[in-house]
Amino acid sequence: MKYQITQYSLRGARPKNEDRVSYAERDNAVIMAVADGLGGHLGGEIAAEILVQTLMRDFRTVRQPVIEHPSAFLALGILHAHHAIISQGQASQPPIDPRTTCVVCLVQNGYAYWAHVGDSRLYHFRRGQLLLRTQDHTTVEELHQGGLLSETEMLEHPQKSHLLDCLGGPHKPTISVGEETALQPGDMLLLCTDGLWEAFTPDEILKYLRTPGLEAGMEEMLYAAVRKRGEGCDNVSAVCLRWEDAVTRSAPVQGKAAARVDEAMLRDEARRHLPHIAKLPPKKSAPPIEEEADDKNKSIKSRIQEIEDFLKKFEAK
Repeated sequence: MKYQITQYSLRGARPKNEDRVSYAERDNAVIMAVADGLGGHLGGEIAAEILVQTLMRDFRTVRQPVIEHPSAFLALGILHAHHAIISQGQASQPPIDPRTTCVVCLVQNGYAYWAHVGDSRLYHFRRGQLLLRTQDHTTVEELHQGGLLSETEMLEHPQKSHLLDCLGGPHKPTISVGEETALQPGDMLLLCTDGLWEAFTPDEILKYLRTPGLEAGMEEMLYAAVRKRGEGCDNVSAVCLRWEDAVTRSAPVQGKAAARVDEAMLRDEARRHLPHIAKLPPKKSAPPIEEEADDKNKSIKSRIQEIEDFLKKFEAK
């Protein structure tokens, strides 16, 4: 696989940086993750760190040459992080309530797969145009999708920060999973926090990303976002991949259906159709953050096929 990849994060005007961003690579795949810890809850940076480290660790402990069920792999990793965040908060003295949003993306053998919770976004650019952006789990996004707000009006709405979903909260998160997408030469995948997309339109973002050196363009873009937002600037973080290989000749592994899935759906399907397999752990018995790698790998392998089988039942309307 031929590509450029770079990440960057700035504190902005906030007293500390509660964003986390990372990526990890292997011969035929790369995983990217961005998390935006919620500043209104103690330990936002802890929640964001757990999300990023959980996904990176899951990726590194997979022993098979190909992740055969990528969307399920991402969804399961996000659910593992959700439970680990809750466990860490309860174990703190005094207990805290850390929360985070997230967006994650796996590129494998020339195909891209992504999942998100909250208002951290993925943008997919192709041939100088925005091909897709993820839909935020927010009140204003629902108004926008219903035709009641424009993109510009979303940024000015008094409830623009009202999240409908996050990790670490009392409600199990609903995860939006993107469709399997074959990448074309020049495609760019940008994962970012709201500190970036509140500063720039997609066209403005694209101007920075089209520079020959992706790393320089990313750095310039984030510093420009901080300058533009001034004293109101949030943490600003992003990771971007520019695909520089040919269109893959590898066969797709999961089909194109996009979906939304939450843990309640997974549990219900397991109870009704898969009673013989181990269920996802409840909150009170969530696995510790430092779970052994071998145990983590066995857990993923034992559930990944079953989750993927019914993940596709919940197609986005």
